[in-house]
Amino acid sequence: MTTHKDMLTHMGGVPVSGAGMLPLMGGSGKSFFVDPANGADGNTGRKPTDALATVAAAYALCTDKSGDTIYLLNDGNTSGSARETAALVWAHDNVHLVGLCAPSINQRSRITPTSASTDVDAYTPFLTVSGHGCIFKNISLVQGNSADDTASIGILVSGNRNYFENVSVLTGQHANQGDEAGTANVQITGEENVFEQCYIGTDTVARSAANASVLFGSGNTDQAARNIFRNCFFPMFADATSPYFINAPTENDVMRWNSFENCTFINTGSSTLGEAVNWTATSGKLFLKDCAFYGMTDIVAADEAEVLMYGISAGLGVVDVGHFKAVDIA
Repeated sequence: MTTHKDMLTHMGGVPVSGAGMLPLMGGSGKSFFVDPANGADGNTGRKPTDALATVAAAYALCTDKSGDTIYLLNDGNTSGSARETAALVWAHDNVHLVGLCAPSINQRSRITPTSASTDVDAYTPFLTVSGHGCIFKNISLVQGNSADDTASIGILVSGNRNYFENVSVLTGQHANQGDEAGTANVQITGEENVFEQCYIGTDTVARSAANASVLFGSGNTDQAARNIFRNCFFPMFADATSPYFINAPTENDVMRWNSFENCTFINTGSSTLGEAVNWTATSGKLFLKDCAFYGMTDIVAADEAEVLMYGISAGLGVVDVGHFKAVDIA
């Protein structure tokens, strides 16, 4: 191991800190390490052997617009989870979070509430990304509190131009969350964010209310625009017809367009969804390109001019390949 003057650490000659991200970080970017299994929040966090224990402690050391990067280590098990005592607010621009673990589903570079917490309100949204131009990569965010009658939001993205790659968002890991109408794994009110190869949702707890995997907008305010989901996987276990994969519940929740490309939506529950998408919004369009659906009666329950599909969905019919179609897909 070699530690350079700028505190970039190399293991076996392969950079695990900011070296591989310097074009994104900028020359002043620093690296901070979080090791929940072995670290302590009184450490400097500047190298793996002096790591912090929580992401919140590392974020507090970061500087807005600096290109700082937090690296979240793991031990391969849930014992290596970063157990946060409060919700995380990511307000800095150009500050990044990268997990150093196997790039699997429910990665063990993992962030959860403390094991004793039952207060969903304290973790809703669990992660608020209000900053701009940030990268979140190869991490898992797990929210499974047990309080009842409270909706849960996993990630609220109100900032713009953020990038999420191989991020697992498992909100609703308790039955008391799965039966709340306002629960959502991801809520977007910002613009020009990209989700790539992400795993959004859970099929280990039943969903029985009109909640959503992805929720756009915030009650006719904060219109979401030009956000892209690419090659993402959306699991669900529904025991009612009412949940949605995608929801824009009010007229002005979106503007311009939002797009899902080559995404897979699978409901393996005991109930077939009435529709995969609830798109009440009339101020912006939803594009579904080469997406696959299972476990619902319709993509949308009625003809919807603002929801357009492109490509073939097996079992649901051919949709004039080469053309976006503004029709109900039965």
